[in-house]
Amino acid sequence: MFEVNDVAKRVIAWCLVLQAIIIQGDSVESGDVSFSIQLKNEMYGLKRPTVVYRCKSSEKSLRWHQSYMKTEFTWDFQVPPFGNGVVIHQCHFLSSQGTADVIIKTLSMTSILCGGHVCKYVIRPNGIYFVGYETYYPHNIFLRFVELVRPVNKLVEPWKAWSPRQLKELQAERNRTRLVDDEDDAKEDIEEHD
Repeated sequence: MFEVNDVAKRVIAWCLVLQAIIIQGDSVESGDVSFSIQLKNEMYGLKRPTVVYRCKSSEKSLRWHQSYMKTEFTWDFQVPPFGNGVVIHQCHFLSSQGTADVIIKTLSMTSILCGGHVCKYVIRPNGIYFVGYETYYPHNIFLRFVELVRPVNKLVEPWKAWSPRQLKELQAERNRTRLVDDEDDAKEDIEEHD
């Protein structure tokens, strides 16, 4: 009687193991996980709230994007499944507050931390924030660590003030564009008088 129970338990265990392998094999063929990154401009209380930024990964490079107050910009990308692949976006931000360089690493398992498949970042007067969730370990219960998730509004990168050299280069760039605009206006005035 005991031998029959042991054999039945072994057969059931092997069936469960084979079923898990088959399910995992089927899901490998399903493809990558879709994600989006959303950037929102919340530069409240500033005279010049406009922010210019550019993000790029190994597969995709986005052009420079100008963001005004309360606007959002979102782009989609694919992440390899099972957490074995990472997609890294390097983002460079320019604003009246300074510059910021942010590296965004996305795993297929970070959908829990993003609250779904849209990872949200907010641009504020003191820096770039991640708005989502983070894991934490509050207690050691019965010699086991418990992993919990809580909402977070976390500063990822503060603004770095403009250096004097950068300010001179920006001023020179503005002067060059103003001269070109003034020359174009002068040509239009001459053409009107002729």
